[in-house]
Amino acid sequence: MILVKTRTARLQCGVSLAAIIIHHSMISREMPPSIKLATLGRRIRDTRLARKLTLEAVVARTGFTVSWLSKLENGQLSPSLEGLVSLANALGCGVETLVDGLTVPPRHVLVRAGNGQSAPGSKRLPRRNGKGRTAAGRIEHLADGWPGAAMQPQVLHLSNGDRRGAESEDGQRFLMVLDGRVQLEYGDDAIALEPGDSIYFDASIPHTLSATSRTTARVLSVSHSPD
Repeated sequence: MILVKTRTARLQCGVSLAAIIIHHSMISREMPPSIKLATLGRRIRDTRLARKLTLEAVVARTGFTVSWLSKLENGQLSPSLEGLVSLANALGCGVETLVDGLTVPPRHVLVRAGNGQSAPGSKRLPRRNGKGRTAAGRIEHLADGWPGAAMQPQVLHLSNGDRRGAESEDGQRFLMVLDGRVQLEYGDDAIALEPGDSIYFDASIPHTLSATSRTTARVLSVSHSPD
C-alpha cells in the first residue's frame, strides 16, 4: 500500500489517500484505471444533494466547470487525485467517503522478465552452531499488483552462502530451481536441488533455503496460506 503525502492532501482534506491507490506500484497523480467510475459518480452526486448543493455551488468552490462535474457524476471521466481532494473538500467530506470499496480487482497481473518488485533479504537466521547471520539475496515479487492475492509467487535470487529462512508458516509452498543449486533444510532433512528440480511441501514445518552453487541461484517460490 502506498500513502500519498501531497501538500494539497494535507491542507485541504487532512486524510490519507491510500484507499485510492491501493496496490499501485508507483505514485501517480491519476486515479487507478480499476476504479468503478459509475459508482464514484453516484456517490459524488448523492453527497452533493445530501448537502443541498447545486452543481454551480460546487463549481464555485473548486474552479471546475459544470460540464466537468456533470460528466464526473455520470461516470464519464476519471478525476485526478488533486481534483478529487479538492472536490471532497468542497463537499465537506473525506476522500475515503467517496472512494471506499471502489477498487476493482485486476483480471490479470503481467510481469515481464526481470521487472518484478524487488526487496533485499533482511531476516535474522539461526545457524546450526547456534550463531546468527543475516539473510542476503534478493526477492522478486511477481503478484504485488493483485490486491489480496491468495498465492505469493516470487523469484528468489541467492548468492553462494545466502540463506532464506528459517521459515515456518501455515499453508503450502512450491519451489522450483531455475538456475544454480540450492539446499533445502526441511525439518531434519537436507535436500539438494538442481535446475529443473521442484518440491511441494507443508510450509508449517521449519525450513531454510541456501545457495550452494558458485553462481547466483534463482528459485521460483509460490506460497499459499489459508484465509
